Amino acid sequence: MIYGGIDAGGTSTKCILVSEESQVLAEVKTGPANYHVVGLTRAVSEVKRAVEAACREAEINRIDILGIGLAGTGRQKDIKVFREALLSLDRANQIFITDDGEIAVLGAHAGRPGLVVIAGTGSIVYGLSEDGKTIRAGGWGPILGDEGSGFWIGLKALQMIIKAKEGRAEKTSLIDPVLKKLVIGSLREELIPFIYQQRLPRKEIASLAPLVVRAMKRGDRVARDIIEEGLQELCISVRSVAGELRQISASYRLQKKVKVALTGGLFSDPFIYDLFSEKLMDLSRKHSDSYEYWVIRPLYSPVYGAVFFGLKEAGYDIISFLEDDPGP
Repeated sequence: MIYGGIDAGGTSTKCILVSEESQVLAEVKTGPANYHVVGLTRAVSEVKRAVEAACREAEINRIDILGIGLAGTGRQKDIKVFREALLSLDRANQIFITDDGEIAVLGAHAGRPGLVVIAGTGSIVYGLSEDGKTIRAGGWGPILGDEGSGFWIGLKALQMIIKAKEGRAEKTSLIDPVLKKLVIGSLREELIPFIYQQRLPRKEIASLAPLVVRAMKRGDRVARDIIEEGLQELCISVRSVAGELRQISASYRLQKKVKVALTGGLFSDPFIYDLFSEKLMDLSRKHSDSYEYWVIRPLYSPVYGAVFFGLKEAGYDIISFLEDDPGP
């Protein structure tokens, strides 16, 4: 038996193939596949390209079970559209599709109950109960939400730079590095066409987040306020998801600790990882929660979570599949 997983994200599409003995047979990466961003045709093309490349690398013709996690498919309608567009994919016997949040939480906790906070270009908090139910908060996209994401941080930075230049807010050291990063010489003359003619260039705006983190470390108060507000929003989402899970899950109500895995580009910085952990603990103490949060790194990446999703949907036990697996 050959099992496959695909993490089709807004930045890249990752595909992994594993044997029933958990041996990795192939790992490949292709282009972005968030179909709300790149379009359905391009998204389907990238998924197919990833599958074909993985099959060539593994020297196989077919995949028995393929799990796919798609960025931008938070609604069943989206999944249905993508499933119909994938009908011509003849490399897999069974295909199961969900959103990228579910594969992230499945990978983070190896199929066991827990929460995951994803803060990359976008952001979302996902929770999984012991009976497979999922709860989510956030993930509303760059206009309606995605608080604490790279895009949100970058956009906040641009807004505060404008206010600072016009004397409507505190001065900030962000101005020069941000303009240099965007290759913009004049805010008034170049920023508006850069933002609106490109219809909110998410990747470029999100790329400003590391500059904001760097400025915060140097003592810039504007940068600090942006980062702290974003992390606080993510902490509130964690409490919301954890609270709902404890309402629907008997085992969660009995737990003294709730595992929260952190993933995404923002949390690759140990400083931000630790700061988020502190803020989450502070929020828990402030509200006198009857449990503690246990912040961890994910056990497996989302692309492994896609494999786990396919196994789960096909009726296999994830824990049994992993019991002899030393981990990624």
